Amino acid sequence: MIIEWLRFKVPPEKSEAFIQRDEEVWTAGLKSFPGFLGKETWIDSQQSEVLMLIRWRSREEWKSVPQSTIDELDSKMGDLQMQIAESREYQVRKFFH
Repeated sequence: MIIEWLRFKVPPEKSEAFIQRDEEVWTAGLKSFPGFLGKETWIDSQQSEVLMLIRWRSREEWKSVPQSTIDELDSKMGDLQMQIAESREYQVRKFFH
């Protein structure tokens, strides 16, 4: 499993609207791709940050999302489109139960 880790700087007055629109646009859009496993949103209101952790079955499936789809989903965010402040990629190696 691969984790796509994204950090956004979001003004506090826009954070709830941003998270809701992201769910409606990005999460809904990514659900149509077979490698998409799920997504978590973490909020740090003290730092005006929103972290998104997107789980993918494999790096290949993640990277197979066409640029045209990414551009379309970005556009649908409208006035709530925020620039990614930082991105990382993690590989999950072991689960503890």
